[in-house]
Amino acid sequence: MDPDIREMLEVLQSETASFPRRVELGLLTYLDREDERALREAWPRIPVEKRRRLITALVEMAEDDATLTFEDVFLVAVGDSDAQVRVAALQGLWDYMEEDFIPTLVDMMKSDPSVAVRAEAAASLSRFANAGELGDLNPDATEYVRRALVAVWNSPDEDVEVRRRALESLSFLSVDEVPEMIRAAYSDTDERMNASAVYAMGQTLDEAWAPYVLRELKNPRPEMRYEAAHAAGELRLTDALPMLLDLAHDADAEVRIAAITSLGLIGGERALQALLELARSADEVTREAALDALEIAMFEVDPLSPLAAELEEVLSAASGIGVDELFEGWDEDEDEADDEDADDEDEDEDDWGRDRWN
Repeated sequence: MDPDIREMLEVLQSETASFPRRVELGLLTYLDREDERALREAWPRIPVEKRRRLITALVEMAEDDATLTFEDVFLVAVGDSDAQVRVAALQGLWDYMEEDFIPTLVDMMKSDPSVAVRAEAAASLSRFANAGELGDLNPDATEYVRRALVAVWNSPDEDVEVRRRALESLSFLSVDEVPEMIRAAYSDTDERMNASAVYAMGQTLDEAWAPYVLRELKNPRPEMRYEAAHAAGELRLTDALPMLLDLAHDADAEVRIAAITSLGLIGGERALQALLELARSADEVTREAALDALEIAMFEVDPLSPLAAELEEVLSAASGIGVDELFEGWDEDEDEADDEDADDEDEDEDDWGRDRWN
């Protein structure tokens, strides 16, 4: 066992020792079997406040640095006795795509005593629903996820927070039940359900929802404007551009970010000109959101156009990477992705899950 990790576990178990520094917590990434086993044994003896602080810190570190992965720690923490720790652990496992984890999420969604945990588990199933829709998940596993989410949606005694997250996850799947569920949520008396309905509209990628999304862009409630702005980008609604341009200056920061991001997704000269202006904003939140949106939109820009030169200037000033460099290799990346897809198709289909998911 790594002596540094042994020492850290001893510190974490102590009621009086100071909490480890971030650089020390970095040792918890990529644990070997012996270290992972030691962590499991020590975990129940770590005071709950330290467990909460530890998981929160690791989630933040993983968000800040994509090279860090604390999956071994999060997988231990999902079984914690404390609901706050379980929620944070699920958030830390947002990119974890092992099919073996699906039954755990389904069980937590259905049976966990905490509403917050059940809702987080329902939201976590969205990535598996999305993978199933894209054909990247065992079909039987996809059907298992669908049935579980539908069952929760159809549970009248379940908390609205859990049901709305189940709807949001279901919206990634092209299944017959979803449109009626969205309509029911949109007409619900609970405003939280209304917001989830608009989110789900965007995830369906069905422009039939465009009139509803356009209407909600003017909603007085920030949450609804936020979801509508997000959905407008997902649906690539060019008719939403005038309202999104207004929402890019909304009083609510989250609404501004959603609107700016959608401008990047929709693209076009008008959106790009607005984003270039926003990228020079004195407001840091607005500026960073605009730069991120420009990186999304840039691949639709003709490298020889006048806009490309201005785009290069702005992105270069922000990151030191020019548009020409970013464009270079774009076709190569697509070719590599096509080759990987072809390789995947050539592999034999994994049928181990048929009995498991039925």
